[in-house]
Amino acid sequence: MTDRKTGGADGGDAAAAESFWQRARHNAQQSLKLYTSASRLALGQSRWIAASAVLGTLSLALVGVGVTSLVAPYEGVATASLTADRAPRVIAWDANGAPLRDKPVMMAASEATPLAAGETKNHPVTEEAQALAAAEAEGPEGVDGLRTASIADPGLFDPLTEERLEAEAASLPAVPQPVETTVKLASGETLMEVLQDAGVDRIDAYHAVAAMTSYYSPRKLRAGQEISLTFMEAPDGAVGEGESGTAAKYLTALAIEPDIERTIEVTRNEDGSFGSQEIKHEFTEGFVRAAGTINNSLFLDGEQAGVPAQIIVELIRMYSYSVDFQREIQPGDKFEVYFSRKFDENERPVKEGDVLYAALTVGGKSHKLWRFDPGDGAWDYFDENGQSMKKFLMKTPIDGARISSTYGLRRHPILGYSKMHAGVDFAAPRGTPVYAAGDGTVTRANRFGSFGNYVSIRHANGYETAYAHLNGFARGIRAGTRVRQGQVIAYVGTTGRSTGPHLHYEVHVNGKKMNPLALKVPTGRKLEGKQLAAFKEMRAATATQMAEAPLATKVAQVDGESVADAN
Repeated sequence: MTDRKTGGADGGDAAAAESFWQRARHNAQQSLKLYTSASRLALGQSRWIAASAVLGTLSLALVGVGVTSLVAPYEGVATASLTADRAPRVIAWDANGAPLRDKPVMMAASEATPLAAGETKNHPVTEEAQALAAAEAEGPEGVDGLRTASIADPGLFDPLTEERLEAEAASLPAVPQPVETTVKLASGETLMEVLQDAGVDRIDAYHAVAAMTSYYSPRKLRAGQEISLTFMEAPDGAVGEGESGTAAKYLTALAIEPDIERTIEVTRNEDGSFGSQEIKHEFTEGFVRAAGTINNSLFLDGEQAGVPAQIIVELIRMYSYSVDFQREIQPGDKFEVYFSRKFDENERPVKEGDVLYAALTVGGKSHKLWRFDPGDGAWDYFDENGQSMKKFLMKTPIDGARISSTYGLRRHPILGYSKMHAGVDFAAPRGTPVYAAGDGTVTRANRFGSFGNYVSIRHANGYETAYAHLNGFARGIRAGTRVRQGQVIAYVGTTGRSTGPHLHYEVHVNGKKMNPLALKVPTGRKLEGKQLAAFKEMRAATATQMAEAPLATKVAQVDGESVADAN
């Protein structure tokens, strides 16, 4: 038993030893392979590094050769110093190192120090320098001849004379200059369309219009409105490309005057955006009086007396409740008017104000009216007794028209038989304004059978007025609209069953058609008590002011501007 154990132990040790040596040989083989791979890798990197070093050395050598080849032709040449008023010059030195009259030739330049014959500092004298030195020795003629032969065209080395500077300045691109122009808004045209037609880029036009809306809506602009534009343009009128990719002018400013009291300006900022501002004009108020005799018509004779058209229209409205200007006014009748007027900083009249007093003498009877506010905001015209001249309804709802057909039975001009004419016809040019005869509410504003374009207004106390054969309606006039007496509601036309432009006017009282010319309508308010006392004080103050006011004169047209002849 003992022998078996011993023999078993020896056999195990031999097997373990053989396994150990096998593992050692395997590890040695692996180490050798790894070392071999690392050696090969290291050797390859060394070769790459060595190749790179060789290529780098060759590149530097080539750069050196190139620099040497570029510098070699200029050996012995140095650049002369530059001054502010002369072009670059090259100075030649003689054999003794002295300058040869500062000749502008392509030669070497160096410090003015004595050198050995035939040399300059660090550089030998070139052949051209030696030739110049020889010419110097021969005299001025030889030098001049050499200069001419050496430099036939100095070019860049010419001195900068004034003529040369002007020529160079003329060759530079022209600087854009501001150019101002004025355009007008056509009927049915928008501000965007006007700007684009003027050459403004579409995107610029959009932003300029948007900037304007802070102070004024472009939708309020009317046909004929003038628009001032400022562009930056080259003198030759060339245009650039806008932001939208189309050829466009560079808009810098835009300005409009919606009324004489203010200006809306749109300007381009430094960052290219647009900003706007409102400029309000300051005016002074004055008072003017005028008087005259009616020989032809109130319009013609009033204009001759210096009364503006809008003041004459206001006079007609003031007296339209009680005076028929077509039948009652006769030659020899007189008028007088006192009104306010606004003046600019140059004392030029720019806007007419209100009629403060008027007098109209018809058939020897004087009708005097004063403008007065009793204190409740409802101003009116009152006579010397404090009685308002405003009637419930106007006698004639149109200015400057003649009666072409009266109320009653007549032979119809189109139908050819007798027919009741339940109104009054006023013949007037197409487009003449038609006024609301009194305060009320519009009940109809459309086309109505043989009446053509038709407007009807319901007033208080069962009264109603009608207006027919109209050319068109005023802005905002439609059924349900509230209107005030004297407000424009439509325009004369010849629509419907009509032989020519005229206004057919009717008055209905509780549904019954009445004769407008014979109708007696109630008058307006009458001042009493404190209101009447305040009115009398106002009359006295107005009389004093009128005595000091200048007489109106006819306004003349000079270069498109209204300028008063004299005060």
